Amino acid sequence: MMPSSACEPVGPTPLPAASRITGTMLADLVRCEMRVQLDLHGDPAIRAPVSGFVEMLWRQGNRHEEHILDKLAGRTLDLRKVPIAERAEATIAAMECDVDWIFGARLLQEDMEGRPDLLHREGGMWTAGDVKAGDPLQPNGRDPRREYAAQVGHYAGMLGAVGGAGDRAFVIGSKGLPVWYDMAAPVGRDAPSLGAFVGGLAERARAIRDARETARPALSSQCGMCVWRSNCRGLLDEAEDLTLVPGLGRSVRKSVEPLARTVADLADVDVNALKEGGGRTSIAGLGAARLVTFRERARMLVSGAPPYSTRPLGLERHDLEHHLDLETDPTADDFVYLHGIWRRRRDGGIDAEDYVYFLAEDRSQERDAFAAAVDFLSTDPAALITTFSAFEKTTYRRLVQRYPEVGTERVEALFTAGRCVDLYFDVILKFTHWPLNSLGLKAVAKYLGFRWDDKEASGAASIAWFVEWAQTRDPALLERILQYNRDDCLASRIVFDGVMALPVMPALPWREVSSAAVQSPAASTCHEPLF
Repeated sequence: MMPSSACEPVGPTPLPAASRITGTMLADLVRCEMRVQLDLHGDPAIRAPVSGFVEMLWRQGNRHEEHILDKLAGRTLDLRKVPIAERAEATIAAMECDVDWIFGARLLQEDMEGRPDLLHREGGMWTAGDVKAGDPLQPNGRDPRREYAAQVGHYAGMLGAVGGAGDRAFVIGSKGLPVWYDMAAPVGRDAPSLGAFVGGLAERARAIRDARETARPALSSQCGMCVWRSNCRGLLDEAEDLTLVPGLGRSVRKSVEPLARTVADLADVDVNALKEGGGRTSIAGLGAARLVTFRERARMLVSGAPPYSTRPLGLERHDLEHHLDLETDPTADDFVYLHGIWRRRRDGGIDAEDYVYFLAEDRSQERDAFAAAVDFLSTDPAALITTFSAFEKTTYRRLVQRYPEVGTERVEALFTAGRCVDLYFDVILKFTHWPLNSLGLKAVAKYLGFRWDDKEASGAASIAWFVEWAQTRDPALLERILQYNRDDCLASRIVFDGVMALPVMPALPWREVSSAAVQSPAASTCHEPLF
């Protein structure tokens, strides 16, 4: 990186209002509207401490950003040490300088503020961008990642107002290459343009800021690391919110609420009265089969009834079973550092069980650990392999693209039907019901009586432990990592046995609900807003 002295930042500017609309605020609004509400209006005394994992991600993100900035070619001007009160005016001055990159810019416009990591001059025009540790695109490899798009789209709009390029922005992601976002392009199928998407988010943020709109919490996978999680969970429980039903997120809640405002309401819905042709219902975007699934899950929560299966699962014990669980480091381009297997063998009617693992201490060992794990799993084609979700399959497919000499056909053979069972997607989601708010491995295994040896055990914690171990080589940390993975593998075996033992019945016995009790969407006006 070559610093530039061609232009020095000058001139103070007043401090902004505390509640300016920022790019971070819009990104948070994509993730969870309640986060924005509580950050603006919540009582700081009830915030939980920031988790160690989140702090580690911040540190890793800062290191990634420095690595990217050091590699940029051309003349640069770094404003990051300019006092924040002076930086907006310094940014405008810097845009007149003979440089290619500006680091740490600050943009102010009316009630908005933007702090792009980078401004880049291309074809005589300044563009705004950020450095991110993740992939700038969604899993389909085509659509922009929405929270990233919200943030850099906000910067582009502000930059356009001061003579820069307002029609595009970029993100430099985990691979170190810029991905461009077109502000006129849709952010997804049947979605508005990125520019309209960002504008709508900004208006929503203003409404929340100015107390013209009150956000609502929703239970999601992102809640676990949020500083407001306890506050939101209390509100959700008090309201019997529909998102307490596994898989029923914000968008489905919006569709269902005209019919049922609470979990108990949903449990009493007569789906037959709502059926239309072709498996559709009168609820837009929600078919009859899916609505039945949500209703059954609601009934389980209301009644606390024991779990059951809706059909015979076709699962049986094998003489050799491998219950597989992988650990990866998403902060290091999804480095696969641990292949864990709980092995159960039956010989002469006697079971023997043990934990087998293959560890890659650094990236140079990733290939060998992968190959050794595939060799081990391939030894007996009659052995059963279980996973909990598609993560192991997709990760192995990614690894074999990186290391094709391990053998694509061998890897694919491990996950063929009949040889491998995905306990989550093939069994639990499709054919079982539980009195739980989550159907994840930890929730189901804990319901079945299993307990992790480490009370702080979690996927996020294990990543943080590994990152620290990679730096310190503390044997106690490695033992903690292995124990956590061992427990995950054993938990999969516990769940496998548990689902095989479930009773089979078509539905949970429930009180009769007359079709007259099913209210039309218009009748929902009798309900007062919950928040």
